[in-house]
Amino acid sequence: MSARRPRWIVNLATVIGLAITMTACYWQYQKGHRKDMLAAESEAALGMAPVQVGKEHSSPDALRWRRVFAEGKFLPHTVILLDNQPHGAQPGYVVFTALRLDGGRHLLVKRGWIPGSLDRSQLPEVTTPADRVKIEGIAYPPSSRFVEYGDAGLNQRVWQNVNVERFAARFGLDFEPLILQQEGDMGDGLLREWPKPATGSAKNFGYALQWGAMALSIVIFYGLSVYRNRKQQGTQAGSP
Repeated sequence: MSARRPRWIVNLATVIGLAITMTACYWQYQKGHRKDMLAAESEAALGMAPVQVGKEHSSPDALRWRRVFAEGKFLPHTVILLDNQPHGAQPGYVVFTALRLDGGRHLLVKRGWIPGSLDRSQLPEVTTPADRVKIEGIAYPPSSRFVEYGDAGLNQRVWQNVNVERFAARFGLDFEPLILQQEGDMGDGLLREWPKPATGSAKNFGYALQWGAMALSIVIFYGLSVYRNRKQQGTQAGSP
């Protein structure tokens, strides 16, 4: 009996291996391509004229990544500190506050960064304008990467996670379906040096290349296997 594996097992393993690796390669490539398209969309949106939030219900799809402005009054009792937000080596928080718009609805504003203390029981004092303000910034949909989801901290001033739905539930307010990442100086001491969001597409294209290389390796090994098998068959056929 031959100790070699039956040919159909090798063929089946090759087909399965190629199906897995090529599917993964295509999926990662498409994921990276979508991220690049989203980045291009955001760049195009940033070049459009700013629009005002609150005149009518805002569509996240229509406003996402666009420059927007809003007018209203901050609600000091809604100041929330997003935890674990260091700036360089300095511990700190990102400040979120609800802005009451003229129509009665509210806008969740990502106002800026404030330094914290190594003593976590000592929270920073946030200066919140009492008068009516006009703020400008970038609109992000609630599901963007700048908003985290979780279960902790809803009954405290310091939250581990922030999103529009939980802000609404905590304070009983009706919010626009977007977040305004504020820009400009309001004299409130908050730092607004927001990092430019990375698309992450390079990582996906790298994964796609790895999966593609694995698929190519499978083809090469299969080709060598077929070549050796035929060579052995030819040798056996030529033997007396």
